[in-house]
Amino acid sequence: MHVLLEVSSGPGLYGERLAVILGFITLAFAVATFASCRSCIGFITRIGIKNPMEYAWYRAFNRYHGYYWSFFLLALTLHVLSSVMHTAIPGSGAADAGVHWLILSFGLGSLALVGITLLSCRSWVALVGMFSDGNLLANRVYKPFYRNHGFYWSVLILAIAGHFASSYAHIGLWPG
Repeated sequence: MHVLLEVSSGPGLYGERLAVILGFITLAFAVATFASCRSCIGFITRIGIKNPMEYAWYRAFNRYHGYYWSFFLLALTLHVLSSVMHTAIPGSGAADAGVHWLILSFGLGSLALVGITLLSCRSWVALVGMFSDGNLLANRVYKPFYRNHGFYWSVLILAIAGHFASSYAHIGLWPG
């Protein structure tokens, strides 16, 4: 009887492994997105490291910032879907409900922050500019929001770290 209560509502161990693999892919694209971001460049130069835009390889890497966002969002969507399939909504009687709620909370916070960070990104401004005649940066409400892009990244990085730490505390690097 006790074993029946422990059975996952999702696809089990393979679903958990899929969610972990997609989580690492998502993390890799998040790092690429941040590393090609104007906020990362500002952070690097503020701590005394030479401006990376002076290197041809970095300029080539930086040129694809919008593509990194696209792949990051695709990987994030797949990670969220596989995670929800694995855990569903954690029930109060489940053995891992507490840690699943913690992981889910950091994950949902990260998801919201991804949206906020994307909306304050130069790639978003360029995308909106392709489909409208107006300049988004001329909007007096949007411009201060855009200027806080680095702050949004900082909070997003903390939320991702909380999501990763709670996931690591639950399964380690790989579910067994």
